[in-house]
Amino acid sequence: MSAEAAVDPALFAHLVPLNALRRESQGDLAKKSAIVVARPGEYLFKVGDHAKQALFVLSGEIHLEDAAGKAIARLRGGEPNANHRLAHQSPRKVSARCVSEVRYLAVDAGLLDVMLTWDQTGSFEVNELSGSGSGGTDDWMTKLLQMRTFQLVPPSNLQAMFMRMQEVKVEPGQVIVKQGDDGDYFYVIMAGRCMVTREAPGQKPMRLAELDTGSCFGEEALISDSKRNATVTMLTRGSLMRLSKDDFRNLLNDPLSRRIGFNDAKKMVDEGKAKWLDVRLPSEHQNQNIPGSLNMPLYLLRMKLATLDNKVTYIAYCDTGRRSSAAAFVLTHKGFDAYVLDKGMPTH
Repeated sequence: MSAEAAVDPALFAHLVPLNALRRESQGDLAKKSAIVVARPGEYLFKVGDHAKQALFVLSGEIHLEDAAGKAIARLRGGEPNANHRLAHQSPRKVSARCVSEVRYLAVDAGLLDVMLTWDQTGSFEVNELSGSGSGGTDDWMTKLLQMRTFQLVPPSNLQAMFMRMQEVKVEPGQVIVKQGDDGDYFYVIMAGRCMVTREAPGQKPMRLAELDTGSCFGEEALISDSKRNATVTMLTRGSLMRLSKDDFRNLLNDPLSRRIGFNDAKKMVDEGKAKWLDVRLPSEHQNQNIPGSLNMPLYLLRMKLATLDNKVTYIAYCDTGRRSSAAAFVLTHKGFDAYVLDKGMPTH
C-alpha cells in the first residue's frame, strides 16, 4: 500500500458522515487523513481487527469476506454504497480484500467521532481554541485529539480542559517533576523529548523511559494523591501543556475511571475476555495475589508496555485502587483496553 498527496476537504462533500461536519472541522480532519492505493489481493483489514480508521473506497473493487474467507458482498468506488464507511464496526466483523487496484480514503476514526460529537452538540468551536496554544490548527490541540485517552473524554470536559491548560516552554536539562515532591500538574509533551529516572537509596538513578511528542506524564501522583515516584528531565528544548491537579481529576481521571467489581471482573477473566494485572511491588505480589495475575509494578509500567498484548483487556489491581487507577490511565492513553478493580484486591 502507498499513500498519495494531501487530502482535499472538498472530497468529503459526498462521503457520509464526513459531509455532515462543519467546514472548519472538515479542514482539520483532512490534515489527519490520507488517500492510499492498495494492490489486487491485499487486505484493507481482516476479521477481528480494531477499526482505528474509517475507510471510504474511492475507486476499484472490494470484496467483503466472512471469517471462513467466503465473499458475502462487493463494493465498487463510485457506487452509492461507497459513499459510506466501509464495514466500520469495531472489531471488524468481516475482511475487506482488494479485487482490483483500490484507492481509498483513510480517516482517523476516533478523531472523526470526537468532531461529529462536537459539531452535533454544539459544544464549542474548534477554531476558538487554535490560537490559544502554540498557534495554528495543526498544533497541540489537534495532537491531543488524536490520543485515545482524550477521545474517550466527554466533549464538555475536553472544552473545559483546553481552556484551562497552560503552555510551558522548556529547555534541555530542565527538571519538570522531581521524585519525592508533591504532585501538582499533569503534563503533555507537545514538542521535545524527556527522560524518566527513578532513584533508590545507595544506587545510581535508573533510567525508566524516554518520552517524546504526544506522551503524557505526572498522572500517578495526582491520581493516588502521593509523592512523585520518578524524576522527569528534558533532553531537548520543547513545550509542554499542563493541567492542574484538581482540573485533571475532575475533567480527565474521573470520566476515564472504568471501575469493575470483583465478581464481574473474575467472570471476564474466567471466560478468557480479560487478564489480571497486579501493579503492586513484586514483594507484595509474592506475599498475596489473585491467581493467574501478571505482576508489573506501576513504576515500571511505561518501560514494560511493549511486553503487553494490546489485543487483551487488562484489569489492573492493587490494594486500594489508587495505583491501579494510575495504571489504567497509562494503559488507556497507550491504546489498551483497561479496567480498575473497584476497592482493590479482596482481603479474603
